[in-house]
Amino acid sequence: MCSLGVMRLVQGKANPYGAADAAVYLLHGDATAGPITRIVPAAGGALPVGTRRPNQPVRIKLLHLNDLHGRIAVLSRLAAWLQAMRRRHAADPHVIVLAVTTGDESGGHLSDLLLGHSLAAHQTHPGYRLLSLAGIDLGVPGNHDLDLGTATLARACDQEASFPVLAANVTDAPALAERCPAAVIVVARGVRIGCIGLTTPGQVHPEPYSRRRIADPVTTAAHLLPALRPLCDVLIVLSHLGLSLNQRSAVVSAAGDVELARSLPPGGVHLIVGGHTHSALNEAGLSAENIVNGIPIVQAGKFGQFVGEVEIHIGDTVEVVDARLHPTLDLPNDALFEQAHVQPLLAQIEAQRQRVLGSVAADADLSADAVRTHFAAGESALANFIADALVYGCRAAGHNVDLAIVDASSVHDGLQPGQVVTLGDWFGVMPFPDVVCLLRLTGRQLEALVRDNALRVERPGEPHTERGFLHFSAGVRYAIRLGPTREMADAEGITVDGRPIAAWHARDFVVAAASFLRGPAAVWEAHVGGRLPRPLFDLMSVPRAYTGLRVRDLLLDHIAAQGGILPESGARRDGRVRVLT
Repeated sequence: MCSLGVMRLVQGKANPYGAADAAVYLLHGDATAGPITRIVPAAGGALPVGTRRPNQPVRIKLLHLNDLHGRIAVLSRLAAWLQAMRRRHAADPHVIVLAVTTGDESGGHLSDLLLGHSLAAHQTHPGYRLLSLAGIDLGVPGNHDLDLGTATLARACDQEASFPVLAANVTDAPALAERCPAAVIVVARGVRIGCIGLTTPGQVHPEPYSRRRIADPVTTAAHLLPALRPLCDVLIVLSHLGLSLNQRSAVVSAAGDVELARSLPPGGVHLIVGGHTHSALNEAGLSAENIVNGIPIVQAGKFGQFVGEVEIHIGDTVEVVDARLHPTLDLPNDALFEQAHVQPLLAQIEAQRQRVLGSVAADADLSADAVRTHFAAGESALANFIADALVYGCRAAGHNVDLAIVDASSVHDGLQPGQVVTLGDWFGVMPFPDVVCLLRLTGRQLEALVRDNALRVERPGEPHTERGFLHFSAGVRYAIRLGPTREMADAEGITVDGRPIAAWHARDFVVAAASFLRGPAAVWEAHVGGRLPRPLFDLMSVPRAYTGLRVRDLLLDHIAAQGGILPESGARRDGRVRVLT
């Protein structure tokens, strides 16, 4: 246990498949509570010493990837390229090959079938194990790596990862305290390479019965970097913060890499390796727009489509001399790695994917085409089924909910009408394991939310984009009067359980929803919200409690119990919302 302001440095274990002859020193302690004033070696240890001679320049070839999101099939290509590069430079004492990943190894892909869907427990995702075997040296957890809770992430770090996973600003999480150091110093070829890990506070599923929090990354970096910098020849930030607060591809909270770089003293950090916003930066070489306050920022897109390569020259000064992206499909494939490590997992995924849950009604409203063309244009049989099932599942789990809302953006695909629905089919409909949260709304707020929905509905003749249109469970009925323009749209005839909404104004309602609510609508809200006749309803300001239940798990259990997605199980239109011109 470390005292406030003190970090403990212990020698760790380098990934045996990683950088050759590398020594790893782990820094444990709380960098979130205040400035770090001392870094103290563990008993019998010493601070790492650099042995590079001034007249012997060294190059670091740093390979990076981010936001794999379960695309394990690409790792045989990463392994082939990385190991080939290491063989090429193995005998050169002036080249270090280092490989890092900046988070979201799972979440949003069929490989999540390997996690199971039990409400009681989840398995660890094999992403860390495959990344270890491929030769990754360091990582940082992404927001989706925390989806299943800190205990599951801790098991993954223990059982699957052979490399340190850095989490400087994740705090009050005892399960991670000794498993996820705040920073490391890697000593290779006589060079001391310091790395700290920062995770975004945005889009992180709350963890019931846990005090875990994700502290401000800029403040955490300011606490830690001044103490770490004198011990390093090169200092790198591994970040899952997102590119900047201006990005809309993901929720960036507190700060992105751009804001972090602006906050740092000149020369304090040599490189920021990012993730979270799926940004493909520096595809053809380091771009001036990605150098902020003298600090290059790199990121390699998403889903393993690219692997990034950065070259750092260490001589009298430290310089990033090149950065670029390599399309993964252009890389060689390691057939032995694929056969030994990837194919067995893909076979397990396929077996799970084909598991039949029940039948699908012969209703075009349940199809993929319907989801893509008019899912946010009014009532939907599929949306009705999901919203009503959410109410049923929450009540069965002991939560006294009155109704449910489903964000149209949480449904990513449809089904094949008249066929069966498999486990894999529903993972396509709901790829992310969103947590069920309970909102508390007054009747007046509920009325305002329904009227707000009328401003967000897809209108005939307009391009489709995410606007945050909501589907309500069966208790809520209303009509949307489109009017000549969006600005004139409104809701009318709103009732709850057959009574006019005005009769419920003084009543509180408990509303079940997914934790990731209206995130993709942020771009539309920013561009259009100011032109609308009334302010958009701010759902983020509504009090909420988190249940620990997962929307997708509830739906899977409900589908299996009902024998499928059928009219008698709620997959039908019942007139709960009408769209009028």
